[in-house]
Amino acid sequence: MKKQTIASLKKKADASYSQYVRYRDGEFKRGEWLVECITCEVEKPLKQMQAGHFVSRRVNKLRFDELNVNAQCVGCNMYKQGEQYLYAKNLDAKYGDGTADALMAKRHDTHKFTIPELEEIIRDATVQIQWYQSHQ
Repeated sequence: MKKQTIASLKKKADASYSQYVRYRDGEFKRGEWLVECITCEVEKPLKQMQAGHFVSRRVNKLRFDELNVNAQCVGCNMYKQGEQYLYAKNLDAKYGDGTADALMAKRHDTHKFTIPELEEIIRDATVQIQWYQSHQ
């Protein structure tokens, strides 16, 4: 069996973590998972949403951070560059005052992922996804 690379595992971790975040931030109602955008508060089906990062996912330290990654609609995440001002305000409303500032303070921290760490992120996200899917 071919050994996984950091790059390939990071890609898999991004996909599974994104799906987990959208389930976490959604609610099963009217026969489907509906997810609210953290910035504009529009509600859309899970597959139409993305996992938006307050601090860019290029910052490995915060790439899979529970507070830093929240569901966003494509419009806010892609076309409006994340709506940073609204994202910050809504982060503080969701998790408590100072959350956005605390995340910004960590943006210069460095981190190198290891293969076991990325495998664990994938495993944990998969378990969470399965839990949400079983609680529809």
